[in-house]
Amino acid sequence: MRHWLAITFTVYMTLPGIAATFYLDPVNGNLNNPGTMAAPWPSLEEVILANMVETQEYAPLPYDPVNSKLIPKNEGAPVQAGDTLILLSGLHGAVEIDRHINTGYITIMAGADHTPILESLHLRSSGYWRIEGVEISSEPYGDYTDNHLVFIESHSWRGPADHVEIRNCLIRSGEDAWNWSQQEWLDRVTNGIIVTGDHVLIEDNLVTNIYMGISLVGDSLVARNNQVINFAGDGMRALGAHQLIEGNLIKNCFDIDDNHDDGIQSFNLGTYDVQDVIIRGNTILNYDDPNQPLLGPLQGIGCFDGPFTNWVIENNVISVDHWHGISLYGAFNCRIINNTVLDPTPEITPGPSWILVTDHKDGTPSEGCEVKNNIANTFAVDGEQSHNLTLNNTSAYGLHFENPLTFDFHLQAGSSAIDQADATVAPPIDHDGTLRPQGAGVDIGAYEYQILNALTPSASIPLSITPNPWMDQTVIHCEACSDPDVSIRITNASGQIVSFPITRVEGGFLIQRAQYPAGPYPFTIQAEDKPVYTGVLILTDS
Repeated sequence: MRHWLAITFTVYMTLPGIAATFYLDPVNGNLNNPGTMAAPWPSLEEVILANMVETQEYAPLPYDPVNSKLIPKNEGAPVQAGDTLILLSGLHGAVEIDRHINTGYITIMAGADHTPILESLHLRSSGYWRIEGVEISSEPYGDYTDNHLVFIESHSWRGPADHVEIRNCLIRSGEDAWNWSQQEWLDRVTNGIIVTGDHVLIEDNLVTNIYMGISLVGDSLVARNNQVINFAGDGMRALGAHQLIEGNLIKNCFDIDDNHDDGIQSFNLGTYDVQDVIIRGNTILNYDDPNQPLLGPLQGIGCFDGPFTNWVIENNVISVDHWHGISLYGAFNCRIINNTVLDPTPEITPGPSWILVTDHKDGTPSEGCEVKNNIANTFAVDGEQSHNLTLNNTSAYGLHFENPLTFDFHLQAGSSAIDQADATVAPPIDHDGTLRPQGAGVDIGAYEYQILNALTPSASIPLSITPNPWMDQTVIHCEACSDPDVSIRITNASGQIVSFPITRVEGGFLIQRAQYPAGPYPFTIQAEDKPVYTGVLILTDS
């Protein structure tokens, strides 16, 4: 049960400007404690409801971007910008953080060797929150929520939500979904993460036994290195501008209803401006076990209601039982480069998997698109295409890949894909982070054929970008940056070189905005024209 509590905050005063750490124990905590490890506060739900966070909110309401201003909220409360809340094991409740826009990040994180569990997390019209290492599931509470386990919500009356990070969390409807019947799936699953704000990072999370996995509805959103495993709707949705979806594993689709399931889906019905989106280095598998229960078809990357403008889809590995491997209906200045898109059973309908760029549903033709260096079962492309490899039956797979039966599409020696790609458009690293090229030329597909001593820059050369996303200026630091022979190359989402003002600083590069619009800007740090490190700068307007 929720209790509204009024307490005196003066006993919790901390020195201004010094970040504090508080401990929350839902079993042994008490609101009258000082919040130390020895004398902790109770659950996170109780702490939020007790107004123990000094923050800000928009007024007057309803929110108006011109007339509404941020005003203080809970002045003098003990938790302030920069502080950390350490959650100890136990049930921390259904947490609703409403109209809490901090002046700097407040971190909520699991204590070492502790397993705190939230029933749900709802951040509405809130900003500058970081959530790390917690489990979010309603099943331990004896129920199955029919809403969203994590909801970051911009609200038309209360105001926008932005600058939230969800990292390294376990988000699930329940356990042991492989043994659920179809009806149990229908009764138990809910959506994982839905974002309807801007400037949000979703990183290194496991979202499992779920309906919709991660839905990104907003601008300047990043979903990186997450796992969406065992899902019954769409793995991810990209519904906004300046988004980056990178390095995610999406696998094991369960067929429980009439939804046409997609690994990654986008659509443009006039509500979202879906442009400048990068989908890079993801793995999408219909299944990893052909004996999976409730097995049904999965579409790979499905973009059916354009327009889609300035998209980059590269280095993805997609194995789905469907025609739609990568499909764009109404695409403009989009690039589909170095992907591997193969149906595990191309001889069986629905399938085999294609890479398709075609007219918008209203008949408007796609324009200015490039489809190069891909491996797929078939191609149907309105636009420039070259250096693609068509493999239309499973017998051909064994001639090219290490172990296609286990969805290992790394190239083997002798494949005709080796050294045959267009190097001028290829990403500087492959799906695994291996530098291109490794031989006489760049290889077709998502993987570069590995030779001895292949370099993996992400493992060997630390790099930092502060801040990222950024608005006016940012600094890239790396071990190699101090070398005067090392340079930086920055492009827009369409691969065109851009000329940000760049100044060398100690150990790095200072990048300033100049005239360029908000969006993702891939960069390559290189020495003697060979890439040393790659990444993406996220430029914002706020």
